[in-house]
Amino acid sequence: MTLQLRNTLSRQVEPVAPIEPGGPVRIYTCGPTVYRYAHVGNLRTFLLADLIRRVILYHGVPVLHVKNITDVGHMRDERLDTGGDRMLVQAELEGRSPSQIADYYEAAFHADEALLTILPAHRFPRATEHIAEMVELAEQLQDAGLAYMAPDGTLYFDVSGDPLYGRLSRNSLLELRAGHRAAVEAGKRDAADFALWKRAEAGRIVKWSTDRWGEGFPGWHLECSAMSRRYLGDEFELHTGGVDNVFPHHEDEIAQSLGATGTIPARHWAHGEFLLMDGHKMAKSAGNLQRVTDVVEGGIDPLAFRYLALTARYRHRLEYSDASLASAAAGLTSLRSALRGLAPPPSEGPWAAPAVLHASVASDRPVGLVDHASGHGSEGAAAFDLRDRAHTREPALSPAGQALHDRFVSAVDDDLDMPKALGVVRAMLRAGLTDDERRWLVLDADMILGLDLHRVWEPPVDQRRLPDGAAALLHERALARQRADYARADELREALRAMEVEPIDGTDGEPAWRPTSG
Repeated sequence: MTLQLRNTLSRQVEPVAPIEPGGPVRIYTCGPTVYRYAHVGNLRTFLLADLIRRVILYHGVPVLHVKNITDVGHMRDERLDTGGDRMLVQAELEGRSPSQIADYYEAAFHADEALLTILPAHRFPRATEHIAEMVELAEQLQDAGLAYMAPDGTLYFDVSGDPLYGRLSRNSLLELRAGHRAAVEAGKRDAADFALWKRAEAGRIVKWSTDRWGEGFPGWHLECSAMSRRYLGDEFELHTGGVDNVFPHHEDEIAQSLGATGTIPARHWAHGEFLLMDGHKMAKSAGNLQRVTDVVEGGIDPLAFRYLALTARYRHRLEYSDASLASAAAGLTSLRSALRGLAPPPSEGPWAAPAVLHASVASDRPVGLVDHASGHGSEGAAAFDLRDRAHTREPALSPAGQALHDRFVSAVDDDLDMPKALGVVRAMLRAGLTDDERRWLVLDADMILGLDLHRVWEPPVDQRRLPDGAAALLHERALARQRADYARADELREALRAMEVEPIDGTDGEPAWRPTSG
């Protein structure tokens, strides 16, 4: 058994395995554009990468996960967005610099992921720190005759140089041209051509100087090709994102990477479907954005949203509403109650609790590479016992227990059939097995579910009190974030973690907290 995922490129369900025997599965995830808060629809997409990573680790295979941070709003597709630079517009609205806007919303993103026990990536490269790689890639494409300079100073990728353009989205160039209703930009040879580099207009704040094209800024798609190539190589195992990334972003990413390296960057492309509210995609323009902190402020455990996401296949649309969230919260509560009724696991012996894959909390602005299964935030933690749990025979399970274990593994390996996997976990709790075996099976499965089920024997959060001095530190940290002093905010977060307090950064800036996962 091994993880099988639908590959958007081939339209087939295919195994995910290291290209190099014994090597890691390298995953690139299109991360957030940090000019606003991430909403729960965004987070459902990031949950997809988290589940994939957990299943691969469950099989004892190492993972190297890179998730980019788009910290410049103008890295967008000019065919879809004719508005102003998002980062600059937001900076003006909030009276901050573009870099302060990026730092603030990136910090909120890492905190939001932690609320859903999403494993932080091993590396979070930022677009603004990789302009040199983008310029080099664009120069390669121009030198190869795959890009041309328009009279206005825009460097365009020439899609006619890629006869299979549209391979990912199944769009043909003829269909793309027919569907392009707006006037084609002056100097652009084909409506489907896309920008690699744009000349900076007068007064633009965020721009870079190049020897070849003068001052300007990169196109949206160039970012991911340049950074995935730097950190994962010309070809890696898996690229993830939302269905809205298929076209044009991932399509154009493939075209430019293939033009520069001669190979499609990822062998496998996995895309998650939309989260809907009242039948509509969650979006700022629809006015239906919900943050995971809104869930917390509504008195609901944020992991109820993770549970809700597990009730649907990732390739199916999922309805988000007060009713669906309440139903998920009830399901999570009943699961925890049934497990709690089995009594805590022994501290040692064959039925001791399996090692927990902790989703540590990344710092507000994580830097560098972290070589730990849990990714950023796990610095200093004991190494995780990476072994093949899918085929383990320790402890010695009964025939019925082994059958349940195998059914669970079969479900998660089958293109992440998480609804079926949840059903198997329920069956584990009802099975006529010893309490020890039932408890061990469920806790073992939670390495993939990520519901922090090992915490069910701890006192409820609302019965815990803040340690002495923690309230003052929470308040000071909220003030530091308001004045964009993220270095001080990081120091205060570490001080709070030492007190087993994890701050939660809400929209209103009011200090909130939860116990650390230790």
